[in-house]
Amino acid sequence: MDEDGSLSVLQSSIAASLDLSETVDGETARKVAELFELVREDCKNSSIESYKKSAAGNLANTREDIKGFEERNFSRWNPAFDRLEMLWHVAQELGEAHGKDVQLRNDEDNNASMAALAHIYPKSLLVAQEIICLLKGGFPDGALTRWRSLHELSVTAMYIAKHGEGAAIQYLLSFHFSARRAAHQMNKHSKRAGLKSFSAEEIKEFDERCAQAERFLGRSIEKNKDGEWPKITISHPTFAHVEESVGMNHWRPWYKWASSYTHANHRPADKSLGLSETTAPINLVGASNSGFVDPFQLTALSLAQLVSTYLTHSINLDRIVYIDVFRELANEMADIAIEAERDSKQNFEMGNDHALKE
Repeated sequence: MDEDGSLSVLQSSIAASLDLSETVDGETARKVAELFELVREDCKNSSIESYKKSAAGNLANTREDIKGFEERNFSRWNPAFDRLEMLWHVAQELGEAHGKDVQLRNDEDNNASMAALAHIYPKSLLVAQEIICLLKGGFPDGALTRWRSLHELSVTAMYIAKHGEGAAIQYLLSFHFSARRAAHQMNKHSKRAGLKSFSAEEIKEFDERCAQAERFLGRSIEKNKDGEWPKITISHPTFAHVEESVGMNHWRPWYKWASSYTHANHRPADKSLGLSETTAPINLVGASNSGFVDPFQLTALSLAQLVSTYLTHSINLDRIVYIDVFRELANEMADIAIEAERDSKQNFEMGNDHALKE
């Protein structure tokens, strides 16, 4: 309802115009419908104007509240943020140095595996930054869902590093089949979705690119999911198979847990990370500074896996040391996050800290 209560006014007006104490028959219902249609547009416009008028003040207050929350949130988890962001910067520097070395040797042009890994690595850094952003904003459950993507990238990189050029080529070519399938889906729904359809000539170009990819693969791909990653591998068509192939199947419980936040399946409200420290049942519709330990830990470990996989593909003595250093720094993340959670909670309960206070 808007500020001036126009919806309540509308309801009162209708009630005053009709004797609703009597049994509502067909005639009364018809009169109510007619009266409603007469004032419906005016009430809608009145509500819209009221919302627009109050928006500036309401949004200013909301943004000030968000700013205050984010400051308290960062204060609570500061040591963990420091470690994760340090890991990100180290990973970025190592990846950049490695990438320059790869370019000097033209390895991306001559080595499909390196080309695939050189694509996966920066994409992983971007996802890690998104996780950090979500955590700073107070969305640990959202951060966990983005970790799911980081895990997929890590496992894919490990798979390509293990199985070599064939797996890399399948990964790189899978884009063309996914793009063709998406184009056909778009054309199927473009009219109702209000989107511009691909022309027959453009669809032909999609088909031609897929035909070239099929010749490279030495087999045909049906116009369905068969060409998407990782189904295109045939021998390891799901991420569960890919995980098992590289000895990462013990991560499946974590992956499935993160997936439960990604999809629309039912999950009781009190099962979210953001409510892990609540004592009363509530529905979380905004930010929370609870439940950060797992996203911090999982992100750090996945970054370590990616650094190890990328640098190991063209290994030297320096990179062996860098991998060892990064792994140790990442392995310390769990203790850092747990300590930050425990100490800030104790301080709050003792009344010595404002980190958790609203």
